[in-house]
Amino acid sequence: MAKGLTILLKTGPMMSMEPNTAIKLAKAALNRGYNVNIFCYGEGVLSIKKNQAPKRFPNVGQELVELAEKGVKIAVCETCSIARGLHHGEEIAGTKIGSLTKDFVEFLDGTDRLITLGR
Repeated sequence: MAKGLTILLKTGPMMSMEPNTAIKLAKAALNRGYNVNIFCYGEGVLSIKKNQAPKRFPNVGQELVELAEKGVKIAVCETCSIARGLHHGEEIAGTKIGSLTKDFVEFLDGTDRLITLGR
């Protein structure tokens, strides 16, 4: 059975370096044969918003699209999304606005390791 890693990301894409750290950890885990999940909570939900165009920051959205194409499952908390004005249809390809009690719990079910990144 493959090893599993879930990353819980609680900060937004231009707030700090945590989203970039999450991406680097996900890539490294994929290269070591892990099944990887990323669940975003709080400000982290903004990481999956379409049409990000940062000028001086890495494009977290584009990096997440590329991870999703490699099989990383990416979901965010719907309650946190609604509170921040992120609605269904505004998420980048390969991600979903989901549920803490469904998606995050399912991610944890197949996980050996959990990493939480946030402030």
